[in-house]
Formats: sequence, C-alpha cells, structure tokens
Amino acid sequence: MARETFAIVTGAVPTLVGDDIQLAPDYSINKYALENVTAINIVATAGTAGTDSIIFSGTYEIGDQIKVTISSNLTASQKYRKTYTVDVTKGIKKATAPLTNKAIAEAFAAKFASEINAGLIDYPIASAVASAVGSTGKLLITQKGADKRGLETFVNASSTGGLVASTIVQTVYSEGQPADLKTAGIPESKITAATYTTTLVTLDIEVAQPFIDSKGAVVKDLKIFSSVAGYTAALQALINAL
Repeated sequence: MARETFAIVTGAVPTLVGDDIQLAPDYSINKYALENVTAINIVATAGTAGTDSIIFSGTYEIGDQIKVTISSNLTASQKYRKTYTVDVTKGIKKATAPLTNKAIAEAFAAKFASEINAGLIDYPIASAVASAVGSTGKLLITQKGADKRGLETFVNASSTGGLVASTIVQTVYSEGQPADLKTAGIPESKITAATYTTTLVTLDIEVAQPFIDSKGAVVKDLKIFSSVAGYTAALQALINAL
C-alpha cells in the first residue's frame, strides 16, 4: 500500500462527536478534513489469481522446439523474466499427435514445478498443471497472489506442423479479506472478522491536523475496513450533513 494511504479497522458505524468524526473506537478525525468528500464503498471480494492457459496443438516432430517465456513484476520491483525450452525428442514424441501434445505440456509443467518446489521467494508462479484437452495439450500456470496484475507470457514453436498459443485470464483483485488488511498494515490481533467492507475517502490535507503516517508523510487517502453493515452510507450521511 502506498505511504500516502492510512488504514484502520472498525466494528462500529461512525459517529459525530463535537467537531470530530469517530471513524473507529480508537480513531477520530476533525470533521472538516472530510468536508465535501465522497466515501467510496468496495464490497468484499475473494480474489482470484491470474492464470495463463498455454495450448499445444497440431503435429510436432522429433527435432521441433517450443519456448515459453514468463515475464512478471508480481514478486519484486525488478522484473522477473525466464525462458523455458522443450525439445521434441524420442521420449516426448508419442504414437499420436494428441499424446505428443500432452507430453509437451507435461515436460513444461515439470520445469515449472522444479522451481516452485525450490521455494524461490521471487518466483512468480504458484502452480503449473498439465492436461489433455481434446487433441491438444494444455499447460495451466497460476501466478502467486490475487492482489496484483503483471504476469506476461510469450510462446514460440519452431515446427512445421506444431502450434502453441497462450491465453491469459487477469487477476480478480482481492478486497476486504484478512490478507488485504495485513497488507494494509492492520495488526493481526485486530483482524477478527472473515471479511470486511472497505470504505475509501480522500482527506482535505489543508486542515490544521492532517493524519501523519509513522514515517512522517502526510496521509491523503484513508482506507477503512469495516465489519459492520452500512458503514459507508453512515459515513456519507455524516459528511453530507456538515
């Protein structure tokens, strides 16, 4: 989460106490910092990690070569990039094209699995599964985490009759899950609900006492995780009445 965002968690609706809005039992803010602000409501969503389906089809022959390159900034600021190569050998070439296509997918899956099992911290792939789909071989790779997008793949087949294609399904972002609160800096001891509604507000930092984060940066955005129904609407009603 950016340094200019501050997160809190609450199980109670906000209330107006004098010149302050009590956003949570242990957090209040001067009401003028929220004047004319729109509270944005984000419902809880279980994230789905991005995937890439790589399909091997057609007819491959001994000597053909297939390459799959993954590129990602999911796990580090520096982009991770690696190319995997499978050569069609006597061991991979089977009696039929569909069996060969599946064997190619399995060979790639084994290459990915060796690095997944090595436990590399910056490795962006969580799983790689090979299967047969009709007459094709399918390699399904799944990225680590459901809080970012950034997985790219590039495929190429040096073959007269063999084909390879890639289809990416982007990450569905996780919202209001316990892991999201941890990422936002909420102590684990304060995370007691299964899911939370998220309320986003942009503060007026011209007021006398804006929020200051632990590193001294002025907080411009406030993220409120609430386990009580109607929090965003209640906060907006307070803001509208200012």
